[in-house]
Amino acid sequence: MTVTSISRNVRMSPKKVREVTRQIAGLPVARAKAVLANIPRKSAQLVSKTLNTAMADAEHIRAEWNEADIQNRVAEIKEKINNKKTADKGTLKRKYRHLKAELVRLEEYLDSENKLAADSLVIKEAMAGAGTPLRRWRTRARGGGSPIIKRTSHIRITLSDEK
Repeated sequence: MTVTSISRNVRMSPKKVREVTRQIAGLPVARAKAVLANIPRKSAQLVSKTLNTAMADAEHIRAEWNEADIQNRVAEIKEKINNKKTADKGTLKRKYRHLKAELVRLEEYLDSENKLAADSLVIKEAMAGAGTPLRRWRTRARGGGSPIIKRTSHIRITLSDEK
């Protein structure tokens, strides 16, 4: 099963964050935390915060989700999908499309062997993309101005318990 955590609009350019995320992609979580602790950059701290959030999400899912409850929820979702398909001539309405994604996530948890155990988590994907830039203006000669673009980034870390 995979767990994803995203930090949005972080005040640092994606190029600087990508240098750190490339170093931890594919590593086990414990080793990635050690690597991030030894990198003396602000971007390493930001990536570390996102990694901690993903780990907390995985821990929460492991503690809160019960296999019997998940099986009941899967049965309910399948029933809803089948009822909607028969009522609407085989097509899902817009408000029920999210059920397929939720169904996939729950079935993925049931099929998982490790059930998000902390020692088996590996960073499947670590990436930084461009966020919305902040645009500022600096005054220039003869009443003109030049733009200053302060870049932001979105940091996404996906953890997986598969080997």
